Amino acid sequence: MPFTVSEIIVLFFTYSVVGWLWETCYCSIKDHHFAYRGFLFGPYCPVYGFAVTTILIATYDVQHNLILLFLVGIIVATIFEYVASLFLEKVFHMKLWDYSHLWGNLQGRVAPQISFFWGIGVVLLVRFIQPLIQRVINWEEAHTHGMLALLVVLVMGTDTILTIFSVRHFHTTTQQWERRAVEYQERLKQRLDKALPGERPALAQRLANWHADILQHHPEFHLHHLNWNERRLVKSFPKLKVLDAKHFNELKQELLKKE
Repeated sequence: MPFTVSEIIVLFFTYSVVGWLWETCYCSIKDHHFAYRGFLFGPYCPVYGFAVTTILIATYDVQHNLILLFLVGIIVATIFEYVASLFLEKVFHMKLWDYSHLWGNLQGRVAPQISFFWGIGVVLLVRFIQPLIQRVINWEEAHTHGMLALLVVLVMGTDTILTIFSVRHFHTTTQQWERRAVEYQERLKQRLDKALPGERPALAQRLANWHADILQHHPEFHLHHLNWNERRLVKSFPKLKVLDAKHFNELKQELLKKE
């Protein structure tokens, strides 16, 4: 093992924070508003921490061979991104990224263009960034003797537990909205079936644009009824999809337009 357990934990935390800073800055500039990225409450993205730490360990023996470093980086990063996407879908019923529009994608989870980008990123990371980070970690390890690693485990462990409860609550809320949306459409369909000929065009139009209609007549369908973390997820991940609540996904897009 090229790193101690304590070093691995601190590396994980460091790159989680770096990943959060990168995503938050990039997405804030791209979306023209502040986007608090990350799945957890705190300012870190564990997916980057896990990915980079895994890559550093997997590429340790080939770090001086640029071609092998590039290829191994592509393979490890792609596998990790695929597994992370599958995990979010199966455990939390959520999809935070979707590469379905890119050529050669696999189930929208990974795509060749993205994997190529990861390969270049791994080379830059291992050859230029990691040596600087490692010197800082060596200094920290010599002075704290693993206490920072223990603090990271406590803080991020607590954050993970709180986030799990928050996401579970978010899923429950989306299911409630889903049921209400379906019920609303059913009522409109029943009214349309019983309507007089002169009333049918207006009701048909309301049914066709049911998401705009329900937002107009039912103020409870609003983002301010979600808690802070739920609103953050919706706003910061415009492509977020709740896989078992398709009506909620449509309402979400309408709500985001009004923000």
